[in-house]
Amino acid sequence: MQGETNDRLAALFRTVPAGRGSNAIARRIERAILNGDLAVGERLPNERDLGRLFGVSRATLREALRILEADGLLEVRRGVTGGAFVSVPRTERAASALAALIRFRQATPAHFSEFRLAFEAENARLAAARATPEQVAAIVEAAAAAAACAHPDAAWEEFMDRDIDFHERVAEATANPIRVAVMLGVHGAFRQSSRAVGRLDTPAWRREQAAQLEEVARAIRLRRPRAAQRHMQRHILSNTAVAEAIWARPSPDGEGGQA
Repeated sequence: MQGETNDRLAALFRTVPAGRGSNAIARRIERAILNGDLAVGERLPNERDLGRLFGVSRATLREALRILEADGLLEVRRGVTGGAFVSVPRTERAASALAALIRFRQATPAHFSEFRLAFEAENARLAAARATPEQVAAIVEAAAAAAACAHPDAAWEEFMDRDIDFHERVAEATANPIRVAVMLGVHGAFRQSSRAVGRLDTPAWRREQAAQLEEVARAIRLRRPRAAQRHMQRHILSNTAVAEAIWARPSPDGEGGQA
């Protein structure tokens, strides 16, 4: 069986561009996984055979495997029955990679608000159509938790966390793992935008925000997709108006209004 696997991989990797560095090898194996040539759960040949297949040292091969393990494409198990097994990246890994990309690209509150308007309104619409009874209850509970923080004694960060939790639960109720990963991945930008809005925080503003979340939750509970979408759009637009106003203000150091 192992010999058949080695022969199959040898034939497979002859069809892709050569490259003998660890990163090049990692990308070649990654391509085979993403193309479906290597199945989830399949065990790769041992390091010696893989090194021979690629014509590299075991040290180079190990580094390639570490790259793939960090990307969540391989699970390396120790022991007699161990080895490198093809795996499916966890949602958290994809979200972490997306969050890093957003930070690297320097997403602003204005960028994020533009994205949220379409993305989260659609999340709300899908949640109203697809949420399980348990997910509906969790969404309603999250909206109530945000409303409970709409008083001056609660820290803005606490209200912000409740708000983020609500949006996460709506994304989960879409039954679309890509939407969940994206929602988790944009948390850095979400927090940046929320902090910007928090600079104009007042009890009245919090009550308005909490009321908007409760409207979204109510529409989801009543299974009204279009109403849920409309209420979420209203919620995002109200945040957008404030965030863009803050962004346009000069900061104390004169560099602009970035939060």
